[in-house]
Amino acid sequence: MGTGFLDLALHLRPVGHGMPPNAYGSGSVYRNSGSEQASGGEAAMVENSSPERLIHWAKKGGLAVLDQGLFAGTNFLVGVLLARWLEPAAYGAFSAAYAVFLLVGTLHTALWTEPMLVYGSGRFQEQYATYQRLLLSRHWRVSLLCFVAFVAVGSGFIASGSWSLGVSFLGLAVAAPLNLYLWLMRRSAYVLLEPHLAAYGGAFYLVLFLGASWGLLRWGWLNEGSALLAMGLAGQASGYLIQRSVRARVEETAPVASAEVRALHWSYGRWALVAGGLSWVPGNIYFVLLPAFHGLEAAAALKALLNVVMPVLHFNGALAGLFVPAFVRAKALGRLFSTALRALWVLLVPALAYWLFLLFAGRSLMGWLYGEKYGSSGLAWLGFIAITAAVTNTFEAVLRAVERPDQVALVYAIAALASVLVGVGLVYLAGFEGAILAMTGVNVVSALLFAVLGFREGRKDARSTSHSR
Repeated sequence: MGTGFLDLALHLRPVGHGMPPNAYGSGSVYRNSGSEQASGGEAAMVENSSPERLIHWAKKGGLAVLDQGLFAGTNFLVGVLLARWLEPAAYGAFSAAYAVFLLVGTLHTALWTEPMLVYGSGRFQEQYATYQRLLLSRHWRVSLLCFVAFVAVGSGFIASGSWSLGVSFLGLAVAAPLNLYLWLMRRSAYVLLEPHLAAYGGAFYLVLFLGASWGLLRWGWLNEGSALLAMGLAGQASGYLIQRSVRARVEETAPVASAEVRALHWSYGRWALVAGGLSWVPGNIYFVLLPAFHGLEAAAALKALLNVVMPVLHFNGALAGLFVPAFVRAKALGRLFSTALRALWVLLVPALAYWLFLLFAGRSLMGWLYGEKYGSSGLAWLGFIAITAAVTNTFEAVLRAVERPDQVALVYAIAALASVLVGVGLVYLAGFEGAILAMTGVNVVSALLFAVLGFREGRKDARSTSHSR
């Protein structure tokens, strides 16, 4: 495992491979604040000396993992605490609203965040301050539409007698725009290659969200709606902290053409929009189906089990976020296949260990976290998703590194279709247990498909490299 991580770290450095045409600008307007962009000597040192390069990018990668860990840890802790503090129906309503928020977040990321990571680092590098302001202006305009839509949905639920869902969506009307603002600001720190700014924001978010939730509980005001409000306000404050830190590191520049930004973001993000929407279905549709067929309590039970599995999924997801640039670099050196196999073990070992832990100690863990409120039935099946996710994350990164996003979208389309065709029936017939079976089965199928396609592409690259030599 250690050798695999070392190999990945040695391959982590900026590369232009696979970027859209004209993505890169010619200069830099980042202030001399110790950042990567302002330090040409450091860049030369990192480029020309492998040990220093390893230390440099290991620090960057470590801070990125820390950032992911702070936000994932916050969501895990709050998820567990809300499951303990709220009644099952209220927690089920919170879970359903949060699943809808993740769908909106996926679409927002595709059209705002992912293109920003590319064009903010390249084409608009010399105009980053004004480019970011333009993105924020559009974010708040679209957020107003989200606010109105969620208020309408929440009011409709209340009018129809579904009080818990209504309150949840009213809370989401405020929380969604503010937390999406935080997501955008976190990634703006990555544009500057300053992940520690995002990590600071993550620590602030942790303190604010947990503190606000505990305060609401103590004052007797905690419910499914106020929990989402607390999430949104913590996101707003943390996002503003990151935004101020980012602005202090860039200079004011000339304006950018709004039409050009809109065209570039749509051209880059439209396929990510489709893939993101499809990828949301297998993991979240059950929080919509269960309340419809079997009540909010069933959704709460599923969410309580998933909370226990999420730590290893977030850990693997944070590491997997580093795989694409590492694999692109390894491909250029003719080492893609061997690097991918090492990366697979980096994810697979902790996933296997955690699954075995859940097999033997899952019941005790559920009792310790939730008392007698939720049982452990199905936890071993859901825990297996961590193993399938290790395979999926690795070979999806391989496909992206060899520029085959079409195959990634194909697998997610198959998984989404299976979730709808099979998942709806199983949830209707077997409820909570059917959702677990469908979720696990779809994840196994997705992992197998990614493994077959990624293995084929990796071997093809290895053969072409050996022939060229």
